[in-house]
Amino acid sequence: MKKNSILNVPLLSPGWKKLAYVFFFLPVILIIGLALASPSMDPNSAGEIFYGFWAIGFGILNLTREKVEDEMIRSFRQQAFQTGFFWMIWGLGALMLVNYLIYDRVTTEIFTAYLVLFLLNGYIYGAFQYQKFMVGKEDS
Repeated sequence: MKKNSILNVPLLSPGWKKLAYVFFFLPVILIIGLALASPSMDPNSAGEIFYGFWAIGFGILNLTREKVEDEMIRSFRQQAFQTGFFWMIWGLGALMLVNYLIYDRVTTEIFTAYLVLFLLNGYIYGAFQYQKFMVGKEDS
């Protein structure tokens, strides 16, 4: 495949991690401000704001280059994306089951794109960090 192919995803520099961490704390301030400005705000909107910001934060972390990007890290990154999709499917199934058991029906309000992207990026990030942890543990 050509180097400038559409399938080649450029990774962000490690400095982007700082911006990703901002996306984890920014919705707290935003929700507090919105709640004070509009006390009648829909609680589902607050959840979507959290999920959306956290999905962006995890997405940036997932696309941030490691200090050393060798073949092992690239392999970990690919495995993390595969694992993330696998666990997202099971996670959504579990949410649907719990929602059905508690509310006696499957409501669509909680299954938003924000939630799905948050779960996917969170699972990918967790799988990638777990693989790095296990290699570090084996080296010790």
